[in-house]
Amino acid sequence: MKNSKHKNGIWLGKMELPELALLANKKVISATPQNAATLGGPYLTKLRGRGMEFAEARPYQPGDDVRHIDWRVTARTGRTHTKLFREERERPVMLVLDHARPMFFGSRQRLKSVQAARMAALIGWRALLRGDRVGGVLFSEEIHREFRPRGDRRHYLRFLSSIMVEHNRVVDKMNESEWSFGSKFLFSEALRRLRHLVQPGSLVYVFSDFSGFDGECRKHLFQLSKQNQVKAYLVTDPLEQEVPSSGRYSVSDGNSTTWIDAGNKQTRKIYASTFEKQYEALAAELRLCRVSLKILSTVDNVASI
Repeated sequence: MKNSKHKNGIWLGKMELPELALLANKKVISATPQNAATLGGPYLTKLRGRGMEFAEARPYQPGDDVRHIDWRVTARTGRTHTKLFREERERPVMLVLDHARPMFFGSRQRLKSVQAARMAALIGWRALLRGDRVGGVLFSEEIHREFRPRGDRRHYLRFLSSIMVEHNRVVDKMNESEWSFGSKFLFSEALRRLRHLVQPGSLVYVFSDFSGFDGECRKHLFQLSKQNQVKAYLVTDPLEQEVPSSGRYSVSDGNSTTWIDAGNKQTRKIYASTFEKQYEALAAELRLCRVSLKILSTVDNVASI
């Protein structure tokens, strides 16, 4: 695990995700609204209900809603009291991170799994610094980890530590030639469990290459978007979008192998067109689920996103 201490794009360094808090702090400060006294926070939420939390009890006054009578205080004091509520300012933010085997690929700068972790960590830090509660789900063929949203920095650091440990464990297996492509993807199962974990009105981010996307995933995303805002990042590598301009390359899915002649202009055109069509099809499906989609490349600078 010696190499895991370094930010080399393959392993996640011990402080690589925590250090993104410094970058997030600069972004949050520069984006702070001028009118800080405005109630309700910066969100338009789909939360159905009062969206309030209990503040205190005071003596009942004519015109107060009888449904808010505090019967415990009333019984204790012998005088009718009503509950007062204050508007909740924070919004639960959930980070869903795909650690399935296809995410451990990269041709330049870093693996897709590393880039996804970095982007998720940065978004989480920004939310935490705004005063929001942050939680997450980490899933792969072997594990499923859930962290309920909390506004606690230590809780968030535990989530980031779990991402690093699980990620580096897989990379270590790769180095020990224990690499294999599993046929079982748990994307749909992770989304199913997420539906029972999130609170209505949450902001959900999904980071994946969508290799495991299917009809079940579509169903769960649609249900999630009914009471939450869902945003997705399609994590890609430049080699998946465009083939090099020359040379012959073997490509394998773990079962079969084929060769690509990159020197053929028509081959390069078909290769790039195939990615575009796949992206457009995925974006269209997610729009029907009311989920927005952005591309996140392994060579992107997350600070500028």
